[in-house]
Amino acid sequence: MIPPSSDLAANSLVFAGRLPLAWQELSALPDDLELREMDRANLQNLNTLFALDIHAGDFGDDPTALANASELKRLDFKVSLLLELVGQLFARQQNIPPERLLTLTVNSLTWPANAESPAPGALLRLELYCNLSYPRPLLIPAQVAQTPPDPAGRFLQADFYAPSHSLQEALERYIFLQHRRTIASQRRHPSR
Repeated sequence: MIPPSSDLAANSLVFAGRLPLAWQELSALPDDLELREMDRANLQNLNTLFALDIHAGDFGDDPTALANASELKRLDFKVSLLLELVGQLFARQQNIPPERLLTLTVNSLTWPANAESPAPGALLRLELYCNLSYPRPLLIPAQVAQTPPDPAGRFLQADFYAPSHSLQEALERYIFLQHRRTIASQRRHPSR
């Protein structure tokens, strides 16, 4: 796992995994109007991802409800499959950046540095693709805060610039859902 800053790791949820990530260096941070628009678009993107993750649930022991639930689950599967296929087609037409090993918190993003990495203090617009079934990136203004030393290599940490409380809550929900999905997957496929 890529180490997030120690103060964040102790106080918030952390997602560690591989996601498509790109960045663009900025000469200046966006103005307030553009920041609000980016925030609104990011919230809409995350809320869409949350809606796509909702599946048909359990409807109790009523035989009629169970039959309806089975039908809803089949329809849910078919719609999910269709959305995934359309998302893959759309993703192929876009220039999706490569997946990178990263650590995401509600306030920052950490990933391994390479030759193209921005210098500490650089202003960035991060493009983070949370789900390729819905290939719209989160666009997050950030500043490269530090390059924490690590025995395995060098990492960059970009602190998000003025994320709204609503965006932080949505990111926390996304991170929590990813964490829960990882735990569920580990329970279904325990290592032997």
